[in-house]
Amino acid sequence: MRYIVFICLFLHVSVFAETLALEQFKANVFSKSDKKPVEVSVSLVFEGSDIKKNEHKAIDALNIVIGSYYAEDLVMSKGKELLKSTLISYAKKTHALVIDAVYIKELSIKTNSTTQEIIDAIKKEALFQQKSTPKPATQPQQQPTTNGFQPLNLAPPLPKRSLIPDDNAVNF
Repeated sequence: MRYIVFICLFLHVSVFAETLALEQFKANVFSKSDKKPVEVSVSLVFEGSDIKKNEHKAIDALNIVIGSYYAEDLVMSKGKELLKSTLISYAKKTHALVIDAVYIKELSIKTNSTTQEIIDAIKKEALFQQKSTPKPATQPQQQPTTNGFQPLNLAPPLPKRSLIPDDNAVNF
């Protein structure tokens, strides 16, 4: 008898549930590390009753809830689960919208780095080497470009040892 009641309940819920797919929803959130806004792109699937009719309420709830998270929290699995539960409870409390489940199809974070920040990060990681060898006086010096900047040497450093194996050495 229990099984029949369970099956009837399950069929009742699955017959009246609707799905709403939100593709490429974009929002700006703050980063903990540098306190700058970063762009978050998320694709979600909502399941619930009358969710298609109340799509605007689901989008509003998502926009409010996702803005209260830091970018680093959204990347971790605990943060994603917390986002789902907060979204469901916020939609129910403020919009009287019943959402049964939220599924994350895609979540990506895009940082807006400037060129100078990228160069500083490369220098900090000691991957940037610029040769500072004095040029002989016989060679003509290169003229700087019109901006007053010279092109940067972004080539990776050469290996310190030969990559050709020695005859007597054990190579793994």
